[in-house]
Amino acid sequence: MVKLYHLTMSHDIEETERLITAKDEHNDSKCRGFWCQLLLSLFGILFLFTGIIMADLWPQIFNNIMKNKLELENNTQTYQYWKQIPVPLHMSVYLFNWTNPEATLQTGDLPILQQLGPYVFKENRTKVNITFNNNETITYMQLKSWEFEQSLSNGSLSDNVTTINIVINILGEKLQAINKHWIFVLTNYYLKLSNINKPYVTRTAGELIFDGYDDALLDVVIKLKSFFPIDLPFKKVGWLYGMNMSTSSDGLINMYTGKNNIENVGLVHSVNYNTKLNVFKKDCSYSNASAGDLWPEHTAMQSNMSIYIPGICSAITMQTNNYTFINGLKGVKFVAGSDVFNNTCYCPSSGCPLPGVRPLSLCGDNSLPIFISFPHFYLADKSYRQSVVGMNPNRTLHEFKMILENDYSIPLKVDARLQFNVKVKPIKDLKILKNMPEIYLPVFWFSESFKIPQNMSDQLLIVTNVLPIFIPYVWLILALAGCVMLIFSTYLWVSRKNESFTILDPL
Repeated sequence: MVKLYHLTMSHDIEETERLITAKDEHNDSKCRGFWCQLLLSLFGILFLFTGIIMADLWPQIFNNIMKNKLELENNTQTYQYWKQIPVPLHMSVYLFNWTNPEATLQTGDLPILQQLGPYVFKENRTKVNITFNNNETITYMQLKSWEFEQSLSNGSLSDNVTTINIVINILGEKLQAINKHWIFVLTNYYLKLSNINKPYVTRTAGELIFDGYDDALLDVVIKLKSFFPIDLPFKKVGWLYGMNMSTSSDGLINMYTGKNNIENVGLVHSVNYNTKLNVFKKDCSYSNASAGDLWPEHTAMQSNMSIYIPGICSAITMQTNNYTFINGLKGVKFVAGSDVFNNTCYCPSSGCPLPGVRPLSLCGDNSLPIFISFPHFYLADKSYRQSVVGMNPNRTLHEFKMILENDYSIPLKVDARLQFNVKVKPIKDLKILKNMPEIYLPVFWFSESFKIPQNMSDQLLIVTNVLPIFIPYVWLILALAGCVMLIFSTYLWVSRKNESFTILDPL
């Protein structure tokens, strides 16, 4: 009996110890469960409100980030791309070969022009002499270089081309301005002495484009300078002579960086320290145009935009046309219309030409009788192309256009096309020009082309399409996760409150 009592007591003691141990473990478990539920609730609240707030504010935050990225600031990716365009441009030059100069001069036949080319050049641009200024502008010059691409060209730089002799036309203009009979007599004498009796030349394509050539007429001008002040703005003759590897052809440009006002990033402030960009009236001589590399963020949303062209000391304004896609990126196409060369602004003192051309003399110190138009007198008054044979204007081939990315106005594709024409006319006192017809004679046109490469467009596609569209869903998923965590946490709190755990008291 005593033995049975001791066995029973031993069993009860063991059971009590087991229950006490279980109770302690349960209390520890309850303690750990409390902190876990608390953390789960806190993280649920944090995820929920962070997700909701960020999903709502993300468009504004992303826009501010992009504005900072677009601002031109030293040692940023935007600055590096601006300083040196990561991919070269291509410039295609088309020369007009005058096939019947003698028939034009002797019998009055219309000049017959044969288009040669394209002669394609790889063009590289690098900004040099860069200075950041205190007024949120940057000053720089641009080093341009061109390298002939034979494989992309239709023709060789050794091709012979016949065209107007620009030197004799400039000389004739200057002599007419002086208007002294004895000067014409003296000039005719020197021209005869030098055996110069034709107002046209035949030179290679390379000489006419970049290389330049020595013209005997320049020696005549040197002799004439002994009798009256006369000067010509070049030492060798060539349409683009002196521009290759030059930093001065575009001048010293000052443009806005976008600091404190992203809406003026890339806009020209002054050229060669002068905010007045040409010699015409105020509305035409001041520019609100882009320098061409950077554009204000909302330019693509506007009805028109302007680009400053240093070579013509003025801007070209383009109108929005339609939407298009380049490498998957949505862009807005801007095209130059007939109003670009309507001459309501750029009218020389000699009188306004018919719509379709703009004088190069508007640069002020440039007396060249050269006029700019679109290729083949596209969108110009029909009288221009009727005065010569060989003009075939075509919108697809000759339109001046640019495509800007829809959201941030980043250039996606550029086709800048312009034609150079020499205004020729008869000068009765200058024998070499007395039979010259009065026309605008096309000499060459060019197309500068750029298209954003695939690797850059892929990066831009992520920035413009993926991040602004899909990141808000990430924040919403975070908010949903927080909501789930709160629901589960609430369930655990309710379960814990209703839970009962009974331990038998051995005493």
